[in-house]
Amino acid sequence: MTVYKEVMTSQLEAKSYISYKQLYLLEDEYDAVYLGYPFKVSKTEYFILKALINNAPKPLSAEKIAISLPLDIKASNIVYHICRINERANQIGNRYLIKNISKKGYFLNEEM
Repeated sequence: MTVYKEVMTSQLEAKSYISYKQLYLLEDEYDAVYLGYPFKVSKTEYFILKALINNAPKPLSAEKIAISLPLDIKASNIVYHICRINERANQIGNRYLIKNISKKGYFLNEEM
């Protein structure tokens, strides 16, 4: 696994990305790297993560996330996509990538 992480790190050096802690979003590919491993995301999930990175560490409500996306998506669907992101992140790092504070919103997990 260490060799694989080194390959992913070298690939990041050659690409344009935005990051927060150990999450990297590859800007030209709608793809991500989490904890050194490839992290497949849909286009919607990519933009959700981008909104959270741009607002980190402050929480964003599902409504504000939906408004910030360049896609036509309802706030109620944001929760579904966050659950999908968290399921995959939990398989990689045994923790959720996105957390929620009731009545405040969603934010990236500080413990990544």
